[in-house]
Amino acid sequence: AQGFEHWLLKFDGVSSSGDKELCDPEGFGKIEFAYASMARAAGISMAECRLHHEGGRSHFMTKRFDRDDAGRKIHMQSLGAMQHFDFNDPSAYSYEQAMMTIRELNLGMVAVEEQFRRALFNVIARNQDDHVKNVSFLMDRSGQWALSPAYHLAYAYNPNGLWTRDHQMSLAGRRNDFVRDDLLQFASSAGLRRRKALDILEAVCASVRDWAKHAEAAEVASRDVERIERTFRSSLMSDH
Repeated sequence: AQGFEHWLLKFDGVSSSGDKELCDPEGFGKIEFAYASMARAAGISMAECRLHHEGGRSHFMTKRFDRDDAGRKIHMQSLGAMQHFDFNDPSAYSYEQAMMTIRELNLGMVAVEEQFRRALFNVIARNQDDHVKNVSFLMDRSGQWALSPAYHLAYAYNPNGLWTRDHQMSLAGRRNDFVRDDLLQFASSAGLRRRKALDILEAVCASVRDWAKHAEAAEVASRDVERIERTFRSSLMSDH
């Protein structure tokens, strides 16, 4: 129908969900919206996002990127589906394998740089729910593949949990305790020049330093702003 659009809505205030140990307590919609804003400021490609305010809650909405303007489905495959990776194994796969898939699909350096940017964002801003179903590819009707817009870029860290205690995809052989050299080693393995990698790193760091600004704009509770900021990997945001 004319004017109809496909959107996904994630209900705020859900005490349990099918997503392993993660639930969406009240206020999570605002946090995810602030993260989407922060990711966009870092130069990451995102679909349009909104907050739907209802009954004292704020539900996170994102426009579906697997539908065209006519409402027809665009073929989409996650990294897990494309490579037959099992996302239930939180320690088996790596960001290097995501980059290898981008190479195999001949998506070019723009996609490599985009995936590098997303990986750095996840590491620095503590999105540790970064499993192989959260990287996806779209195929158009001529059979051409492309990296999909980023999605599920949200705060996800539970130091006592099985799933988000560490990152679910490793980077430079690590799932935690990263140093800046790990990020640059990852860039080198992906074929990125050091200067380009450092420019992307600085763009991501600049956006994460502005977390409080993005959170305030989304009306995130101050206790959540501070709690989340304390977990950022600030050591990666400095040359020292």
